[in-house]
Amino acid sequence: MRHAMRRGSETSLRALALRVAVLLGLIARAALLYARLRLASRGVRPLAAADREAQLRIFAARFVSAATRFRGGLIKLGQVASLRLEVLPEAITRELARLQDRVAPHPFAEITARIEREYGVPWAERLADLAREPIAAASLGQVHEARARDGRRLALKVLYPGIERSVSVDLAMAKLALWLFDFVAVPDLRDVYRQLRASLRGEMDYLREGRAAEEIAHNLARDAALWSHLRVPRIHWDLTTRRVLAMEFIDGVKINDADGVARQGVAREELVAWASRAFLHMMFRDGFFHCDPHPGNLIVDRAGRIAIIDFGMNERLAPGVLAALRDHLRASVLRDRELFATSLVAAGAIDARDVEIAREIAELAFDPALYNLTPQEVAGLDFTQHFWRLRGQMVRLRSFRLPPGVVMWSRAISILYGLVVELAPGIRPLELFGPYVMEFLQGPLAVSPPPSARAAEHR
Repeated sequence: MRHAMRRGSETSLRALALRVAVLLGLIARAALLYARLRLASRGVRPLAAADREAQLRIFAARFVSAATRFRGGLIKLGQVASLRLEVLPEAITRELARLQDRVAPHPFAEITARIEREYGVPWAERLADLAREPIAAASLGQVHEARARDGRRLALKVLYPGIERSVSVDLAMAKLALWLFDFVAVPDLRDVYRQLRASLRGEMDYLREGRAAEEIAHNLARDAALWSHLRVPRIHWDLTTRRVLAMEFIDGVKINDADGVARQGVAREELVAWASRAFLHMMFRDGFFHCDPHPGNLIVDRAGRIAIIDFGMNERLAPGVLAALRDHLRASVLRDRELFATSLVAAGAIDARDVEIAREIAELAFDPALYNLTPQEVAGLDFTQHFWRLRGQMVRLRSFRLPPGVVMWSRAISILYGLVVELAPGIRPLELFGPYVMEFLQGPLAVSPPPSARAAEHR
């Protein structure tokens, strides 16, 4: 037994050493590529545009390959980086956008070993049944169907053994890269790193995730009309620990399963509208939201309701930031340049030096020819010139930084828009956002409820 444990420890250390070596290699490649591009920009070693794009694409593809292989925090880092269109070249962001948080599952023996370490007894003493094949496997953990000894049907989410160390290595390498590239004039990268670090650490705490699910369910239930179309799985606290999360099992199909949704007898556009309302409610009314509204986290049950699952990635906005984001939404809907600029100041995103530039950005962003287009209409346009003009204005911002929580807020908005593009391309943004401008942007900030007594026991 001792020999087997030692062998497992040595294997784990070798895997970590390989991870560090590959990531250091990526950082070195990034440094060489940056130096090459800088020389080319100064005319020392000219580089054709096609060659430049090819080299950027090759580097990004190497990162995607490493992230897919090593999982952990790398997939999350790449996904967030893919949203930084105003900072990173398009050749890189386009490649990073291919990253999916779906991976090959870990062996069943590793999962049962983790469960038994958490429960302190053989898993069969706490569970009547545990499916060998997972329902889903992601970068930090996987979910198995299970049954409690009293007959409750469960979705059991299990954190991968050793994932905490892997994520720590990924974050350390990201911090090293920030230090090495400190001379690059992107002032908010450290803020992005800090917000992503907090999010990743939070995702590895399943007690926190359970409390988040209960709080969000409570908040959404205050809107009776909305809640009648939604579900959030109940948390079974007696079988939940920091690394094992026991949830109510919900039978259904993913929201993007066209045939499955048709069998439920619900129009897909209607489902998208209710799902969008739920996330807008979280993001503009409550200020505490689920950050990952991709189709895999939206299940349509047999009654046609949308079950929101997987609350590991969640974020809470400070009241001042939430109020500023509400003003920002109102400015966008009303095309109000002045409010657009002052809302950025109120959020702490810019200071007074950049107000005029923010007004100019608003002027570009609110171009009447591009305003309130459906995703279908957007797909038929060439935005290249408009994008580069917008990007050119954004890089002039001297004081720009992302306020706390806004990295994940931006991620959620981007994924939500992608959901609409995929499933309801004929919906206009104002059909979703417009009704909430008056409803959400008036009245006091929502106050989060206290955690349930059951959840409080596990704090």
